[in-house]
Amino acid sequence: MNPRTRTILFFDQFGQIGGGQRILIDLALTALKREWKVIVLCPEGPLARALKERGVEVHPLPVPPMRSGRKSCADVIRGYLFSRRAAAEYAELGRQCDLIVVNGLRTMGIAKQWVRSYGKPAALYLHSVFRGFPRWLVSSFLKLPQTVAIAPSSPVAEPFQSLPNVRIVPNWVSQDFLSPEIHADELRKTLGITDALPIVLVPGRFSPNKGQLVALEAFRQLRDGPCHMVFAGAALFEGKGADVEATLKDAAKNDPTHVHVIHWEAPLPHLYDGAGLVIVPSVWEEPFGLTAIEAMARGKPLIVSNRGMLPILAGDGRFAEVVQPEPQALAAALRDFCTGPGRWNVRAAEAMVHARSAYDPEKNQWSVFTFFYQLLVP
Repeated sequence: MNPRTRTILFFDQFGQIGGGQRILIDLALTALKREWKVIVLCPEGPLARALKERGVEVHPLPVPPMRSGRKSCADVIRGYLFSRRAAAEYAELGRQCDLIVVNGLRTMGIAKQWVRSYGKPAALYLHSVFRGFPRWLVSSFLKLPQTVAIAPSSPVAEPFQSLPNVRIVPNWVSQDFLSPEIHADELRKTLGITDALPIVLVPGRFSPNKGQLVALEAFRQLRDGPCHMVFAGAALFEGKGADVEATLKDAAKNDPTHVHVIHWEAPLPHLYDGAGLVIVPSVWEEPFGLTAIEAMARGKPLIVSNRGMLPILAGDGRFAEVVQPEPQALAAALRDFCTGPGRWNVRAAEAMVHARSAYDPEKNQWSVFTFFYQLLVP
């Protein structure tokens, strides 16, 4: 098989850039390096701009807004009608492509029609733990010939364990995170921090599920402001995330010396480089935890909650501190770090070696492309 002749088409239902979109960007760029033709259909926004800047052909896909969580009958009908219209509108791209990669269930219906109509192979990337109706939708898709699902962890794959075409490939840290160049002062300069207090970074999209408010309450339980709390992210995919962001901004307004909220636009490794400690305080069952391995890959001391995959990524305490996602437990760990970070830095150095090996982008992406090639075999 000659990859020069292959066209890979990616779907994404979001225009913002979260963890799943960073994985898509990496896969698209790897496909370009393999001399595939790459096409991406996604909403207008930061994702489309980032792809275009890297030479990827992007077509706008106006996915209708839909509330997060449980879907109503109206949401289901709206999604179905959207899929039919989009499948017809972009039919020529569907006929031309050799492989479809779906990033999100809202665009899965388009791929499903092309699999049926044109016999196209398709891979579905799973980024959440699906139950109920969404689980049924995924299962029905995977019963079609020439389909496969890729899950980043066992909890994500578990609902589909009876299906033979579900594969587990861990996510990876992007190549930029492996750079030896350190930008330790960039975050401090951006925020105008002139003292020597450590910076505690809470990265990720703002969401009740991600635990930023737990981290904020933990900081409030500390005395004398022993650190700076930096909440870096945006309310990307859910309405309640805007409420979290508003609460964080109110806290920053009330304590501008110690609490900071920022939408980071420089390279992500530079953000982590400026932190003395990173916290991933998720309160839901985290399907993977990309921010955790990014922090580890940059050699940063890390606190994670004991939810979902996070304690597994942390080696049950070998590579990061694992705590309950409660203010008291998180405050105790924060206090311990601020009092004496020595043992934390020793553990972080070991975690960096582990993360760069276990979540190596070249190795893990090769596993994904192995499944792509298998789908392309007649």
